[in-house]
Amino acid sequence: MNINNFHTICVVGFGRTGVYLVDLLVKLGKRVKVTDKKDKENFSPFLIKRFSQAKVNFEFSQHTKSFIEGSDLVVVSPGVDIQNTPIIEIADKEGIPVVGEIELVSWLTSAKIVAITGTNGKTTTSFLTYRILKRKGKNVYLAGNIGIPFSCYALVLKPSDIVILEVSSFQLESIIEFKPFIACLLNLKPDHLDRYQDFDSYIRAKLNIFRNHTGNEWAVLNKEIFNLKTITKNINSRIVYFSSELSNPNFSAVYRVLSILGIDKTDCIKFFADFKGLPHRFQIVRKVRGITFINDSKATNPTSTIWALKNINSDIILIAGGKDKGLDYTVVKPYLRRVKKINLIGESADKIRESLSYDRRVYLFNSLREAVRDAYASAGSKDTVLFSPMCSSFDMFSNYIERGRRFIEIVNAL
Repeated sequence: MNINNFHTICVVGFGRTGVYLVDLLVKLGKRVKVTDKKDKENFSPFLIKRFSQAKVNFEFSQHTKSFIEGSDLVVVSPGVDIQNTPIIEIADKEGIPVVGEIELVSWLTSAKIVAITGTNGKTTTSFLTYRILKRKGKNVYLAGNIGIPFSCYALVLKPSDIVILEVSSFQLESIIEFKPFIACLLNLKPDHLDRYQDFDSYIRAKLNIFRNHTGNEWAVLNKEIFNLKTITKNINSRIVYFSSELSNPNFSAVYRVLSILGIDKTDCIKFFADFKGLPHRFQIVRKVRGITFINDSKATNPTSTIWALKNINSDIILIAGGKDKGLDYTVVKPYLRRVKKINLIGESADKIRESLSYDRRVYLFNSLREAVRDAYASAGSKDTVLFSPMCSSFDMFSNYIERGRRFIEIVNAL
């Protein structure tokens, strides 16, 4: 599709991605509308004034048919649930195409795109791929679900550039022609079942990453992925597989991706040896009285928490809970052998306690601060306090980063 075919564009969602989208579209000379169901008080007055002066029209607290009418294109931000928002139905009835941010920006660039998705490990894999390419002197950009909107680079990308794009299932729901040169699928575990009807619906969204491949592109797949034979039947790509051969499947995936781009394995291994991890992903915060505090705020599903539990060799006090995503928490039960106590917070606390069969080790707290302080008082020397929520953050925090920072603040104040 060609952006020049669209003159009036309606952006749905005025969060971080929405702001960059609006800025891009204004620079492209488009007539821009913005609609967000949140109240106006939730947004920066400075940004609203700045864009209003650029003749951007705003609608807050609702999505109305009259506001959307007359648009040539609707662009949804990743946080917008396109399965359960009336705006999509309105657009369909009006014959207005609906796309997401990564789809629109892909129309504007011929840079080489490496798209990385999966239930767990997307951010680490994307970051490592970016950093190794950067170290080798490549002109490379990092964007997408990692927190940097793709749209902020749209006007500076050259054909010789490489974009490492972390993509979520939400972003992949709304693609039409998006066709990355390399598409990497790390794993598939149940997630976001508060948004998807079932696990199969979630898988279909993830597999959209390959939908436009024609045979000239690459698919990098986990050899142990769920239902691999069925998945590969519908992929028209040159397929490369990875496994846990480098002790960490993320490392193996990075190597496979970079080998396609001409980077030698030895360059990857040197970087892996120096890599200490990313913030909020199994991050050791500090030791107090011999107690190790680990911030694993990025663990937004039980599978991530299981990984953390399996990689701790001491007795554990687990702090978990947040906004429920419709997931099955019983899967963690076999991995609680070394867990002395479980402190739960957030909306999901009762559900997790029930899923754990009202285990006597489980306690409920009203705040993260209370849960941390109790864990500190209960832990013995050489124990580990693991903050690994298994849930999203949106009941108490704006995102996992804010949640992780709050945990660090509390720990540092002990």
